[in-house]
Amino acid sequence: MRSIRKVGGLALAVVALIAAAPAGSNDDPQSYARRIPIVVAPGSTVQRLTMPAAVLAASRTATLSDIRVFDAAGRPMPIARVAAAAGPARRYDLSALPILGAADALTVTGVSLRLDGAGNARVAQVDGTPSGRPVEAIMLGILLDARTVAGSADTLTLDADVPRAQPVTFTVEASADLQDWRSLGEQVVYRTAGTAGIAIKLGGAVLDHDYLRVTWRAASRLLAPVTIRKAALLMQPAAAASVSIAASLPPLGDAHAVEFEWPSASVIDTLGIITTGNDVLVPVRVFGRDDREQPWTLIGSGTAARATAEATPSRGIALNARAYRTVRIEADQRSTGFTSPPAVRLGFSSRAILFLAAGKPPYILTSGRANAPDVYLPAGALMSQASGGPVPSATTAAVEFVLRLAPVHDATAVRRQTFLWGLLLAATALLAAMAWVLWKRSVAAQPGSSNS
Repeated sequence: MRSIRKVGGLALAVVALIAAAPAGSNDDPQSYARRIPIVVAPGSTVQRLTMPAAVLAASRTATLSDIRVFDAAGRPMPIARVAAAAGPARRYDLSALPILGAADALTVTGVSLRLDGAGNARVAQVDGTPSGRPVEAIMLGILLDARTVAGSADTLTLDADVPRAQPVTFTVEASADLQDWRSLGEQVVYRTAGTAGIAIKLGGAVLDHDYLRVTWRAASRLLAPVTIRKAALLMQPAAAASVSIAASLPPLGDAHAVEFEWPSASVIDTLGIITTGNDVLVPVRVFGRDDREQPWTLIGSGTAARATAEATPSRGIALNARAYRTVRIEADQRSTGFTSPPAVRLGFSSRAILFLAAGKPPYILTSGRANAPDVYLPAGALMSQASGGPVPSATTAAVEFVLRLAPVHDATAVRRQTFLWGLLLAATALLAAMAWVLWKRSVAAQPGSSNS
């Protein structure tokens, strides 16, 4: 029995090692999911290369640490990051429109408490009638019309009067239709003087011709009203360019929704949705989340439209600057939805690298390996090898990719299936070990046999 346990344990260890063995290494071009040939420009061994969308979409690291350039011999070339060129930051002055509401919709004039016969307060009843006084309107918040603004928001500055020595929490939300609101930022303000400029950081939240709503609250009753006269919106510098890739969606879950997994760590900046079949215009909202335990988060809204030769190409729906593992495209419930899965185009901010073409051509650009270490060098180290003058720009081969987006899978089902397969392999190995031991015993028990 002890030999059976030893053989079974050895078999299980071998199975575990085989399952855990990595495929390839970080210095093996074949271990990367995406490989695209590079066309080197003449003039210098130092080359600038703008990464195509197919490479960004395949990346498995948020910092693009899995980007590599290999030569024909499979040797990795030195690379360095290049800061993306950006335009100037823009400021928008917005007028504050009041949002009014009733201070107290129902005021009662009398209150009575009825007790039971034993004097216990078992039944309580409030009797009263509306006071009849005119309803006093108070300011519940302000509305800012930012429908001329699109891009990533940096800061919202409010010219406001706030109560002294009292913490007040300001909340900023955005909506395209004044119905569905998404949170952009929040700031707690404490002032020793009443008048102040309040700067609320928005952290690059994406605006796409939206309304903004600013509300406030305090832990106790405000000692003085909050007054906001105007606001200024500072937008982050826009990227100089963007790259995109066509993608195909999985089958529709129903006529009004389609979900897909996003395995890449790259952030989708824009999502262009092109209707197919008999669909022409479909209002849509885009949601994201990381797992089934989380609620859906609204990350963008717009219209899916058919692509025609006469129509102006759309930039796509701007999405919040965050990578979600699962994305849901939902058609407006008031519409007929989709008759067939729409085509989509994923847009990314342009990213570039420097690489040293010091190996044996041709070269390839690769990405798509999880947990790859960061091997970027300082840009100055590569520039020391430049021949002088402008750095030439290499290009990638014109290869058209259509990214196939996978349907959402049930992670618990995958774990359950993996466990069952492991259990089956373990049972098979144990049965094989037992059969081998029994066979050895039967051979040893035969007349004329001897143990060596």
